[in-house]
Amino acid sequence: MSKYLVKRLLIAIPTLIAISIVIFTILALAPGDPMGEFATNPSITAEVRENIRKSLGLDQPIHIRYVKWFIAFITGDMGYSFTSRSPVIGLIFQRLTTTLWVVGSAYLVGVLLAIPLGVISALKRNTIDLGYAKLPL
Repeated sequence: MSKYLVKRLLIAIPTLIAISIVIFTILALAPGDPMGEFATNPSITAEVRENIRKSLGLDQPIHIRYVKWFIAFITGDMGYSFTSRSPVIGLIFQRLTTTLWVVGSAYLVGVLLAIPLGVISALKRNTIDLGYAKLPL
């Protein structure tokens, strides 16, 4: 059993890394810029915007930005939200209980539907039960 779990983990880790690379690349190549909010603010000069870009690392190539993001993510630093002006990890934990409640409720409803439907389909295998007639397949 432990051999199976190790094998699955060895498959899951590269898969998650590949997914993160694809998503990071898509977001990096997408139109728009994290500095778009500052571009519309007339009180922020172009020089200040450029300094902010450099401090955020937006002037570096995609692969370097990805490595820095990945290291920060692994260490638990998910950055700072410009809109709410608070750490992202705090926002995630703030909404985690509601998310888990919704996902747990959906899972429970799915199980409560799946088990009886599975039992019924096992009992009436190879038939089409229309409620009034059984037709063999």
